[in-house]
Amino acid sequence: MKLRYYHTKVPNFGDDLNAKLWPHFAPDLFDDSTKEAFVGIGTIIGFPCAPQTKLNVFSSGAGNDPLSRWSGLDVTYWCVRGPLSARHLGLAPDIAISDGAVITPLAEGFPRKRVSERGVLIIPHWESLNDPSWNEIARLTGFELLDPRGSPESVIGRITEARCVLTESLHGAILADTYGVEWAAFATTGNFQISKWLDWAMSCGHKLSVTIVPPPTAQGILKYGRPGAPFGDTIGITEGAAMEEMRRRTSEPKPPRLQDRAKGWIKQTGVMSRFLNMSPERTAQALIDLSSRLTAPSRESTVKTLQERMLDRLEQLRRSAR
Repeated sequence: MKLRYYHTKVPNFGDDLNAKLWPHFAPDLFDDSTKEAFVGIGTIIGFPCAPQTKLNVFSSGAGNDPLSRWSGLDVTYWCVRGPLSARHLGLAPDIAISDGAVITPLAEGFPRKRVSERGVLIIPHWESLNDPSWNEIARLTGFELLDPRGSPESVIGRITEARCVLTESLHGAILADTYGVEWAAFATTGNFQISKWLDWAMSCGHKLSVTIVPPPTAQGILKYGRPGAPFGDTIGITEGAAMEEMRRRTSEPKPPRLQDRAKGWIKQTGVMSRFLNMSPERTAQALIDLSSRLTAPSRESTVKTLQERMLDRLEQLRRSAR
């Protein structure tokens, strides 16, 4: 079967992890089949899979694409990211395991365990890094900016050495949690998907809170809109809100993205930043404050149980394919 996952010209370590994990654990599964696919890590349930028409979904999440896109395809759900995806798809609860990245420490080329406790990492969403102010924020905080567009080996290797992780990237949180590193979630714009975050968090038994951090300039706001709460607030994400977002995002075509309508607005970024009192200094102070409000990572026993369940389910898939 063909390994399918989301990838574009802009790399993202969470998506690119697919090409490192699955061929390691199940090398006999993969070829260039035009009929059958293995759909892996990512919020990709419903994403375009042509020409393959037989899909094996493994640790994927719902929330980015209309489910109607897979209508008429032969889809087998071996496991999904979390209980919200399972509930939304009408699957049995045991199909919800976790995000596939949880087995990273067992794969060749990655640390087996946490290496050290050196420094605070800031991991913005990869699209937030279109704003060049993040380097200045890192300088002002004394924290280290970790670019999620790096290779899985380099990004995850650095996470395993961190004292803590402040992250707008979901896989920044997942890998920190897997390796026993404290973390905190933040959002700077409306480009933060609460359903996929809570889906994963519930798979580990976490409650989820997100701190709304003011972005350094209005560039991200003009592209993606404001977050769903005032800057400075820390909000708890409820199942009801997350399920409503998941239903909305998977039941209708996406509207035109704000950045597609805002090309002419970018020139106004400076004016809007001053009007909204946005600056790298304000972002830096918010992140410094956030570094003292961290989420304890999952227990080692929890991570081990999830890893065992996932590898057992992968073996079931392998046997069925023989």
